Amino acid sequence: MHSPLPKIVIAGAGRIAWHLGRRLKGKGMPVAHVVSRTAAHARELAQTLGSDWSDDWAEAPADADWLLIAVRDDAIAAVGEALSAAMPGVLATHTSGATPGTVLAPFFKRYGVFYPLQSFSKERMPVWSKIPFCVDAADPSDILFLKKTAKVIGNLVYQVNDSQRAMLHVAAVFANNFTNHCFAIAEKLLDEHDLPFEMLHPLMEETLQKAIADSPARMQTGPALRGDTDTMQRHLSLLAGHLHWQTLYRNLSDDIRQEIEPSAGTDE
Repeated sequence: MHSPLPKIVIAGAGRIAWHLGRRLKGKGMPVAHVVSRTAAHARELAQTLGSDWSDDWAEAPADADWLLIAVRDDAIAAVGEALSAAMPGVLATHTSGATPGTVLAPFFKRYGVFYPLQSFSKERMPVWSKIPFCVDAADPSDILFLKKTAKVIGNLVYQVNDSQRAMLHVAAVFANNFTNHCFAIAEKLLDEHDLPFEMLHPLMEETLQKAIADSPARMQTGPALRGDTDTMQRHLSLLAGHLHWQTLYRNLSDDIRQEIEPSAGTDE
């Protein structure tokens, strides 16, 4: 016999809630209830998922099996506390990479983390088979449930504790947020000189492919690695109108020189 489907409640109606809710439903694990302080947001997501909704924490179903808290990091504890009275026996998890699972310990006997390591945008559909799911819980049986669920909706599943996940999140900020900011700077510099950003697309793609295929440290190239101070000085002069980017250029170049062996690369 098949195990009964868990009764799932999502707290929050932002990007992660939308994507996870739709994926769970698509994989035969429908969300029973959406709760959010903003009624319009809760209603919209609930209509998409075919679920009930409320904008009152006290109206969350007491017989729920799994509570998925998908809200801002600084709201997780408050939302957990607000829902704990209505859902005392539920497995409560949040979706944050930076917040420890123990933030829910004062409010729930069963708590954990269900963190998809990806940057979600409402207009882009995730490739779920390529998203690592980082799970953890206080109880081994809950860990097993989270692992099985992550395997149903994704493919890559890791049990990651709070300290590991915190450092993983720092690394993700470097790999995603900071890298994207550098792309944005490059786009603005080209725009100032009437050059299309598309010219950099092949280079960006090649950089990513090499970083994935091998160690990024071994794939490092550029004037900082070569110790080409003349080129770096010309670049700094060109950035004279953007002092904060000039500082960023200098700091990143210094870091490359300090952290990467000169033999790692000698081309552009």
